[in-house]
Amino acid sequence: MKFLKSLFIAGVAIAASSQANAQDHQHAPKDSLSAKMRKIFYGMQFHDVFNHNALVDINSMPADTPVLIMYYSTECGHCRLDAQKLPELVPQYEIPFWMASSHEPALLNKFADEFKLRNVPKLHFLYDFSKGMHNWFEFQYVPFIVLVDKKGNFIKEFDKLPSPELLKDVIRTNEYLEMFHK
Repeated sequence: MKFLKSLFIAGVAIAASSQANAQDHQHAPKDSLSAKMRKIFYGMQFHDVFNHNALVDINSMPADTPVLIMYYSTECGHCRLDAQKLPELVPQYEIPFWMASSHEPALLNKFADEFKLRNVPKLHFLYDFSKGMHNWFEFQYVPFIVLVDKKGNFIKEFDKLPSPELLKDVIRTNEYLEMFHK
């Protein structure tokens, strides 16, 4: 009982301290949207499975459009269901779609062939040989879907493949992406 009472008192003290700190910082300027962005591709490198294992890094990002990236596993049930939709969805997205996985290129090629993904326009298959993306985000599930810009700035995470309409709306309404509309 003494332990619970001590725990309760400590909790109240922490809450009071947090409230005081929040009041102290109430008038501090808010970070701009660009200041909140996280760089995800700094130092990360992939091999492009469809392009003779060419090196892909931040310099490979297109300058004029964001990129939708899906980190997946070849044996993940949800990833496999999503892969069935990609030949129809990716062309409707109208932006590049990159699929990244840390599975060996032979497995990635087999996966691409099984779901007829090899000739889908704007789709790139990337081998995350350093496991950099997973280590950076520390995500707990796949598929992990994220929208990024040319500099590797995080824009939005999706909990499932977005509809083409939703993706266009996110791009259209995101103030950080205004530069792509000019």
